[in-house]
Amino acid sequence: MFTKIEEAGRNTVIGKKVILDTDIKISTWPQRIFNLGSKPDPQKGSDVKEAAISGFFRDWYAPLLMNRVVRGIAMLWYVIYLFFAYYGVTQIKEGLEPINLLVEDSYAIPHYKLLQEYFWKYGATLQVVVNNAPDFRNATSRDRIRAMIGDFATTRHSIGLDAVQFWMNDMDHYYRDTLDMKIIDGAFYSMLRHWLGSKHNNPWAEDIFWSEDASGDTTMKSFRFLLGMRDMSSTQEQMDATLMFREVAARWPEYNITTFMPLWLFTDQYAIIIPNTVQNIIIALACMVLIAFLLIPQPMCAFWVALACASIDFGVVGYMTLWGVNLDAISMITIIMSIGFSVDHSAHITYGYVVSEAALPRDKVRDALASLGWPLCQGALSTIISVSVLADVPAYMIITFFKTVLLSISIGLLHGLVFLPVLLSTFVRGCCFMDTSPSVDKDKMTPAIFNGSAIVENAGKWNVSKATITPTLKIFQSPTTILDSSSPSSTAESPATVHNRSKVSIKSPEHME
Repeated sequence: MFTKIEEAGRNTVIGKKVILDTDIKISTWPQRIFNLGSKPDPQKGSDVKEAAISGFFRDWYAPLLMNRVVRGIAMLWYVIYLFFAYYGVTQIKEGLEPINLLVEDSYAIPHYKLLQEYFWKYGATLQVVVNNAPDFRNATSRDRIRAMIGDFATTRHSIGLDAVQFWMNDMDHYYRDTLDMKIIDGAFYSMLRHWLGSKHNNPWAEDIFWSEDASGDTTMKSFRFLLGMRDMSSTQEQMDATLMFREVAARWPEYNITTFMPLWLFTDQYAIIIPNTVQNIIIALACMVLIAFLLIPQPMCAFWVALACASIDFGVVGYMTLWGVNLDAISMITIIMSIGFSVDHSAHITYGYVVSEAALPRDKVRDALASLGWPLCQGALSTIISVSVLADVPAYMIITFFKTVLLSISIGLLHGLVFLPVLLSTFVRGCCFMDTSPSVDKDKMTPAIFNGSAIVENAGKWNVSKATITPTLKIFQSPTTILDSSSPSSTAESPATVHNRSKVSIKSPEHME
């Protein structure tokens, strides 16, 4: 639509006739800025010479790609590509290591490495808060609390019961071993206050929150205990520990347990990376499918565009993992960007295949690659060259961006030049919704004029199915033709043959029937 508006010499925004370059001297400055047209380009599209490299794609590369053996090799190559991509996806690593936020020569990197090796590997502290404390005057309730603490202390990321810091354990030790007394159920809270009154035990008071019950008695509302952890060096182990301790807390819903560690603030972000990545990829692919169905007149070809985009993203995620890139916020953004890169190669090749007027699939591939093979290579090479300057930057975020963009461009070009043409020529053989056959305008047709001894009684009839004129002719032979005496008539009808004679031949009335 905008092309037609521009061709008519109108402004594509307001639809008004533009100012020609010949009238620029009498136009005002707002007209020159907002409504000045461009000079017409006298060069026609047919005058543009074909690049030599386009001939290479049409005459050499496309026939080689359409060879049966080469197509089989391409199919096998695609299967191998999917296999290694699947292996990479199964080995994916989530999370952004804090050390990767620093430049490679940062002075803080050795300190972070020591922190991961010695402090996060063994001895990190987890805080567990019991928001709904039971009645500790009941011995059964105290036993259940000990059982709950035992569940936390026996996980894969827990050091054990020896690494639990719980005020009730020290209280029992004080009364049992130091004073040789037993805990009295009804006097539990009084004995607890007495124990906390000691200067040595006073820090434990920070782990207990008191409140009054309905009867006005002071009771314990919530409390806290600490737990030692191990094997927390990598982000994957930190995410596993977060999920594991929260799963243990969910087994005791009556206590409304909350687990906390400063790393949890980061692991919560790591946990949403995969769901958000999958969700964004699905939404982006759905948009691509919708646009492809609207703009490409062949539904099957639009389906292959969407499938190629999904295949490219799948390969980017898999080979990104094999290249040592974790799935984090940075790589997630570049993966979403790769959908835009991937749809360029897929949509262009597919559309070129659809609009080709060739009858055979191999000829359609030749037309598509001849027209779009070299432009695709130019676009891919220009993008790769532009981002190659980032390969030497000593920053993880920039290196991640470079690797992801390089993978998306390379895999997208591989699909556009190898995999997609082979798949289209194999599975898409039907006609599209676009009429690519040359049409005939019957209003612009002129009746044929037949010279010679033939007289046209009817100029012809239209054959709608073939868009041609089928003339109905009655041919009257001249006297020079010797007729068979057995013929029932002196006239002979020959709708299939017209005998042309010289323009100087004389046709007298007696020669005509």
